[in-house]
Amino acid sequence: MPTPPDLPPPPRPGLRERKKVATMRHVQSVALGLFLERGFEAVTVEEVAERSEVSASTVYRYFGTKEGLVLHDEFDDQVLTGLTHFLHQGLTPWQAFEGALELVGEAHFVVEEEATLARIRLCLQNPSVRAAAHLMLEEMVDGLAEITAKAGHLTFPQARVLLGGIGGALFAALKNWHDAGGEGGWRRHVSEAVETVKSSVPG
Repeated sequence: MPTPPDLPPPPRPGLRERKKVATMRHVQSVALGLFLERGFEAVTVEEVAERSEVSASTVYRYFGTKEGLVLHDEFDDQVLTGLTHFLHQGLTPWQAFEGALELVGEAHFVVEEEATLARIRLCLQNPSVRAAAHLMLEEMVDGLAEITAKAGHLTFPQARVLLGGIGGALFAALKNWHDAGGEGGWRRHVSEAVETVKSSVPG
């Protein structure tokens, strides 16, 4: 996957946001441990809250649902920020997307490889989590399409089609990466998926 032009990175989140991210990371880590140990259905939000030493209302406020404890991805926000930043820097939608993905690649799929694979496994094994994942993907695609359209590169319908294709391809690539047990590296799987879409969808 190509490296974006040498542009300044997106601004760093403030202290309050970083503290929130740290709390969410801790709660999600506790939740994943319980889900993997006893199964998704056997664990309650209240138990996750107690083990994490936060209130149940905090868990719901941060994650929305029990499924959100699996699906929440702190790197999604970084990709969204990066995409917006690079679009405003004049990059094409493809360049902006690839640049935003590069911002999280090392941390998401190398440093956090074990946790990422665990989340994918829980998603694939539990119908309610998988259904919620597809709904979340739809909402994310629409949000990114709106940002892309506002940047003036594509119309909203065009951006939705383009990003919908990318989103579906990435989901398939993550399944392939999971099925391979993490072998081959996420970059190869994701790059192959992006190139497949890129070759058939103008952008």
